[in-house]
Amino acid sequence: MTCCFVQLTRLKAVWRILWYNSWHFPVNRAAPRQSSARWPPPSRLTTNLSRSVRLAAGLALGWAATLSPALAQQNLFNIPSSDITRKGKIFYQHQINLYNDRFESKGHFVYGLGKGWDAGVNVVGKGLVFSPRWDVIHNDKLTYGALFPVVMGTLQKQLTISPRFNVNIGTQAGTNISRFESRRKLHHFTYGMASYEFAPGRRIMGGTYVTNRAYVGPGNNLGLLLGYEWRLTDKWFLMGDWLSGHNDTGVGVVGAMFWPSPRLQLCAGALIPNPGTPKPPGLVLEINILGWDGSH
Repeated sequence: MTCCFVQLTRLKAVWRILWYNSWHFPVNRAAPRQSSARWPPPSRLTTNLSRSVRLAAGLALGWAATLSPALAQQNLFNIPSSDITRKGKIFYQHQINLYNDRFESKGHFVYGLGKGWDAGVNVVGKGLVFSPRWDVIHNDKLTYGALFPVVMGTLQKQLTISPRFNVNIGTQAGTNISRFESRRKLHHFTYGMASYEFAPGRRIMGGTYVTNRAYVGPGNNLGLLLGYEWRLTDKWFLMGDWLSGHNDTGVGVVGAMFWPSPRLQLCAGALIPNPGTPKPPGLVLEINILGWDGSH
């Protein structure tokens, strides 16, 4: 109970940091109609560098506050991994997406509930533009596309069909951060996934998702999820995933994972957007922190 109370206290602190910064975002004015761009152009973002630095510092402090027992869904790179966090244990994942002129940050925290359930919190879409000048990545108008940053609660259930075959059903729901209540929209991402393990550390995953425009922007709201994890040695794994669709989440990532210790995983991969999607190519860096000794 003491551990849970500490986690809730830390999460409240993170929320206060995010909420405070949300009230200091500038207003996006004269947004162009029918724009499908993932991010507003720099001219529509904050022009005050001190605000950008203050926001980045606030988000960094929020992340640091959650690193020691952190809340969220376990992912490969961008799709759920079909893992369930053990009862009473925690899992934290932090991901940085690097592009030519900006970066995006995502935090995922999960707590194991037992009996095949886990729950948590995701904070998605934080970041900064660093060329041609430093600006905060932020959008609270649907005319620009997907809304972000977003805070979402998560819930997932795993059904064990056989020792090698599992089915996971989960949802992520929340709202974007905006100083204007009318611009805070419901976001959701709901999915069903099946995974098959050929041997320890060698498995494939597939499923489908349904979402909404606030979360993924213009394009389809229904698509496919595919992924794999393939053990090479005790510490090295190949890993990749793909989301179908012509929307903001329609990307694939091909990469690898390294286990330097039983409670730490380091991942990196190349981000390859689907044709016609607003995301550019990029590099994904990821760190996973386990609250238990994981098996290689």
